[in-house]
Amino acid sequence: MVLELRDICKDYARGKMKVPVLHHIDLSVEEGEYVAIMGPSGSGKTTLMNLIGCLDVPTSGKRILRGEDLDGLSDDRLADLRNREIGFVFQAADLLPGMTALENVALPLTYRGVKKKERLQRAKEMLERVGLGDRLDHKPNQLSGGQCQRVAIARAMVGNPSLLLADEPTGALDTQSGEQVMELFHHLNQEGVTIIMITHSSEVAACAQKTYLIRDGRIQTGGSR
Repeated sequence: MVLELRDICKDYARGKMKVPVLHHIDLSVEEGEYVAIMGPSGSGKTTLMNLIGCLDVPTSGKRILRGEDLDGLSDDRLADLRNREIGFVFQAADLLPGMTALENVALPLTYRGVKKKERLQRAKEMLERVGLGDRLDHKPNQLSGGQCQRVAIARAMVGNPSLLLADEPTGALDTQSGEQVMELFHHLNQEGVTIIMITHSSEVAACAQKTYLIRDGRIQTGGSR
């Protein structure tokens, strides 16, 4: 099991009021699964993504990542888990504009203390894997939107994370670029990568093996294929 959420609740304070956002969420994701979590704006899916990605903490409930209970861990330990166990792909590629594709992809390995020669070699191999071996020295403004998103996927995968967490990864792309990115996710999953994709699009969710629907902070199984 890569991820387990048990009876997760999340409230936010608004002045003296308590605003519940997530209600008693249970979710399990096994190694190699491709899961979509689909819901409209305001359904709680972004809050859920932040909890899965160790970017926020629940009000109550338990999160287990690769067998490790996340409750009570220090900020430094959570940051280390994010770097080693979770790869993030967001709607905007969020590449550093002054860096080449190769340097952007190698960046997470810098934080791990990987030596320069090794991290650049691993970044090169990952860019080749996503079909950008001929764009290593290109900066983001020299790449198309779809290419930038593939660089972001390579950056997310370069550290061999246990989980690839994607938040609306095609939301800023044209149809053709979006289809290419979804095809890349499909190939990564076939190679054994575990994926959780957050989306409002039924077309994007249909690419996953299993879909969960989230509405008003409550999650339900949408189906499998």
